[in-house]
Amino acid sequence: MESKNILVTTDFSEVSFAALNYAAKMKGNQITTLSIVQTGEMPPDLLQQMPNPTAVQDYREGVLTQTKDKLESTVKKYFPDMNVRSEVIIATEDPAEEICKYANDNMIDTIVMTGQGRNALGSFFIGSTVQKVLRMTKHPVLIVPKNS
Repeated sequence: MESKNILVTTDFSEVSFAALNYAAKMKGNQITTLSIVQTGEMPPDLLQQMPNPTAVQDYREGVLTQTKDKLESTVKKYFPDMNVRSEVIIATEDPAEEICKYANDNMIDTIVMTGQGRNALGSFFIGSTVQKVLRMTKHPVLIVPKNS
């Protein structure tokens, strides 16, 4: 199977950088990096009781800006000579749902994520977000070991 549009997810943990490192070797493909900022919703009653209700929105916008800057910096480090798209999504839903939705909406061929590695017995453990993506998506998912 040939992949042309690759989606690589990162939460900026050292483990997640293995997927970026792997994807950097996939030259000739359109690479999109994706980071999800999970915010949750503030109950309207609580917002009304706050002395400055716009503080929550201001905080969210600050986090979004910081995350976009960090993702751009990360892309320059891992993909210095490649044209890579970067996306940051603010999610009120589960990150796995957002990853699958993004892949569906943007004609992604393959999702690249990092697993959590192996234990002493050799069994493969993967994170809950990866497990949910595997169950929910119709796209192939490449799970990269954290030490790749």
